[in-house]
Amino acid sequence: MLTVSLAANSQTDSIFQDFKESGYPCYRTDSAFILPCGRVKFPDLLKHIKEAREYIHMEYFKLWNDTIGNTVLEALAERAANGVEVRVLYDTFGNNKKEAGCDENFIRKWRERNVGIEAFGPVRFPWFDAAVHRDHRKMVIIDGRICYTGGFNVADYYINGRKEIGGWRDMHIRLHGEEIAHGYEQLFENLWNITTKQQVRKPMKEPIVGAVPSQDIPTYVVSREPGRKSAAMRKAFATAIDGAKERIVIVNPYPMHCRMVRKSLYRALERGVRVQYMVSYVSDRDFTTDMSGVEMHRLLKRGAEVYLYHGAFHHDKVMLIDDTLASVGTANMDCRSMKFDWEVTAFMKSPELTEKLQSVFDADLPRSTKMTEENYRLLYTRGQRWYGTFMRLFNGVL
Repeated sequence: MLTVSLAANSQTDSIFQDFKESGYPCYRTDSAFILPCGRVKFPDLLKHIKEAREYIHMEYFKLWNDTIGNTVLEALAERAANGVEVRVLYDTFGNNKKEAGCDENFIRKWRERNVGIEAFGPVRFPWFDAAVHRDHRKMVIIDGRICYTGGFNVADYYINGRKEIGGWRDMHIRLHGEEIAHGYEQLFENLWNITTKQQVRKPMKEPIVGAVPSQDIPTYVVSREPGRKSAAMRKAFATAIDGAKERIVIVNPYPMHCRMVRKSLYRALERGVRVQYMVSYVSDRDFTTDMSGVEMHRLLKRGAEVYLYHGAFHHDKVMLIDDTLASVGTANMDCRSMKFDWEVTAFMKSPELTEKLQSVFDADLPRSTKMTEENYRLLYTRGQRWYGTFMRLFNGVL
């Protein structure tokens, strides 16, 4: 676990000014803890769950009825028995596989133990909304002071990997501060109220200031919400990329970019910005390996450095801009996250956090193969290249 005390810097002021003008909310964050793998994240989460005194609000795309899922829910039930308010949201469509085990008995079991658990977007005829607009967010808010977010869901394979693809690499970040926790709390409450028809509201202990003083860390929280904020995520990523002066580092499992983000990356390369992009060579979906290979080759031809990670399935969702801006969140770099799903990403101005995340990226380079024109055709067969090109036509639908 890496601890970061965040400090402001003026290098990304133009990006953050654009964020402000776009209406993205900005909050203070006091400190951040990088949780770079499941064997660090879950013990850390369980520790803070057990220390909760007022409430725990949890929202995950996947919350499986397996060892780690039940361990987390058991800890929540224990706190509920001690008077802590517990609310849990999980996405129905994300848990519809039989192996997830999220049936009515699963919900009934935990409700009987005072865990308020709800499934978002029940899969009912005509299935359109649940299939298209998924709740892909992952976050936990504890006592209005701590929040977790990142790429992790709750399932055993986030620690043990999956037989068909091997290990599973992911990242979460724990943010401290009443303002940043309140920002994530508002997002949770909104979707909880939509799902349950309730009107839950947690008051802020102190009012949020209109402008973040220079000694505090500005954290812009960008939430994509179908219908109301449908373009927010892709605009935020495009704005950050367009504001880069020297370097862009991206780690993402599904780089099937929407047009807006793709053009921003092309513009960055044209003006001489160094772009380093790491994707997983193996994927939990066969067709995404082929699609991402084609997409990465197009970036390679324009001058990007592409690294194919071989150590495991790399599910991190991180972007670094120059030496000062770091984003960690739930959004993939594909049209589904940018145009359809409920997502949330934190954009933080901090040289120290950016440096720490850069060191994680650099440590992964020995486990990666740098893509070249020569090895592209060795790593991806002619059939994969053709299939990847064809499947890109359906980007955002799958």
